[in-house]
Amino acid sequence: MFKHIVEVFVGVVVIMIFFMFKLLGKKNSSTLCAFIFYKIGKHSKFNRIAKKNISLVWPKKNTEDVNKIIKGMWRNIGRNFGEFIHLKKYNPINCTNTKIVGLENIKKIIAYNNKKKKGIIFFSAHYGNWEIGPLVLKSLQLDPLCLYRRANNKFVDFIIQKIRSAYGTYAPKGDLGAKKSFIWLRKGNCLALLMDQKLNEGPMINFLGKPAPTANFIADLALKMNLDIVPIQLSRVNKFDNNIKFFNKIVIPKGNLSHNKKVKIVLKEINSVISDWIKNNPEQWLWIHRRWNKNLY
Repeated sequence: MFKHIVEVFVGVVVIMIFFMFKLLGKKNSSTLCAFIFYKIGKHSKFNRIAKKNISLVWPKKNTEDVNKIIKGMWRNIGRNFGEFIHLKKYNPINCTNTKIVGLENIKKIIAYNNKKKKGIIFFSAHYGNWEIGPLVLKSLQLDPLCLYRRANNKFVDFIIQKIRSAYGTYAPKGDLGAKKSFIWLRKGNCLALLMDQKLNEGPMINFLGKPAPTANFIADLALKMNLDIVPIQLSRVNKFDNNIKFFNKIVIPKGNLSHNKKVKIVLKEINSVISDWIKNNPEQWLWIHRRWNKNLY
């Protein structure tokens, strides 16, 4: 009973915060949250995890450089939180603060798959403002199904999904999400995934120089249903601007290789793409997950 009351109270507080952000406007709430998240985040246990992760990837980085990455990370997370309530008004195609790279190529891929009545799998990472991914796909006349991890507080989860429902269809990870993904793709719709999440199982695939459990769901679907996999990089530029880049399709292996071998080849390429994004601009990635083997922590 007490836990239920606490969850309701937290949910009410979240509603009040989002209402305040709506009154403040996008830029003001983004700036305020960037400041607050850094000031609080740097004293949290997640800050220690971030430092550990960075030291695992770059053991020779000096303290000043590590702190710069972490400061940028907290500010980016804060901006994402502050901008969240304003996203339903965001149209990346017509936004002067957004640059899209690879637009003509992705339109050709979409047209080809529409003609074949086939779905497409898009993936990104917790990088830049990852929440804008579904809006980008919506602006291309696609209907994305996005898989997400449920919030621990069911009332907060309801609030978040209520806001998200304005620009995408969401399904929780697990059996329900897997079944819905299959049906969704069979209808010729697209699936949107974040491929850098912390996992406790899955094949061990190199990620930022170290083996990490990696979800094989995306590769299994693509191989079994003969689907294209397209990476989307969602970068934040100059605080309030976004740079959206559609990369070339992931190469799907052919030939007499076993299914498991093909899955690992696909996952290796996916992790390599995300690793390159992070290495080029580490401040934009979410460093606070224990992404690698538990023994390293």
